[in-house]
Amino acid sequence: MSPSPESTSFSRRSLLALGGATTAGAALAALSASPALAAPTEASADASPTAASGRIARELAALERETSVTVGVVARTHGDRRAFRYRADSVFPMCSLFKTLAAAALVRERGYDEVYWSTPIPFADAVVDSPILGPKAPGRATPEEIADAALRYSDNTAGNLLLGELGGPQAITAFAASLGATRTRLDRWEPDLNAAVPGDARDTTTPDDIAALYEALLLDDAAGVLAGARLREWMLRNTTSNARMRAGLTPPYELADKTGGGEYGVVNDAGVLWREGRAPVTLVILTRTDRPDAVRNNEVVARATRIVIGD
Repeated sequence: MSPSPESTSFSRRSLLALGGATTAGAALAALSASPALAAPTEASADASPTAASGRIARELAALERETSVTVGVVARTHGDRRAFRYRADSVFPMCSLFKTLAAAALVRERGYDEVYWSTPIPFADAVVDSPILGPKAPGRATPEEIADAALRYSDNTAGNLLLGELGGPQAITAFAASLGATRTRLDRWEPDLNAAVPGDARDTTTPDDIAALYEALLLDDAAGVLAGARLREWMLRNTTSNARMRAGLTPPYELADKTGGGEYGVVNDAGVLWREGRAPVTLVILTRTDRPDAVRNNEVVARATRIVIGD
């Protein structure tokens, strides 16, 4: 579904490193990395690294050493199959990033049924981190309200209700696989899916998978035109990333993203970035640690965003 490349720049800093390249293909070529990249060394991100990709990889490696947080990154300009990739095929906890997939699957399935979207669904209990539906429990909410709460506020009760409407966590695994993301799996419900225990394959994904899924859903309308439009509507008004990706970006921009967080200090953010005169960029930043006492460090995501996209 890739359109022809658009004339654009990936970022001002990247262009300076490239000596004035002015097309998306030229700029991102300097940030492209080998598909085999799994665990980059301090100075490697490409089989034949450019100055830009090598420098960015070194800065991400330094960030990892400083914070004791493992980081996985994909940044891809739309219309160009190449991408900057750092630990892109490594496994990370997915956490609330699944909510984008759940909402997309539900809109694909029931999107044109107006009665369905306006009919309240009863729920008896609320789980932790449910800022919208928690105060209403026991209560009722329409699928429209549930999807809005899940995507804009990362409400965990809303996430569970979306899963219930789809038939359970396995529906997310199947939906991801239907779009070609075979290393993404959801096994549990909120909040257990956020356990993030090192080595546990449950409820995990890769930066490559999330980048492919988010690009397909938000830019290529892979779940249908309506699903793409609704996801953009919800996610452009996300309220949870002010200390993450948004903290690492220089206005003006528009960002449709979804955050996630879990035990072991996991903080994630993934979405699509639009800036005037440039092709959209799909950006994924996933993290993990091996420390059960690790606290969530939003600044890791903000700094990784500056490193990769920095103006």
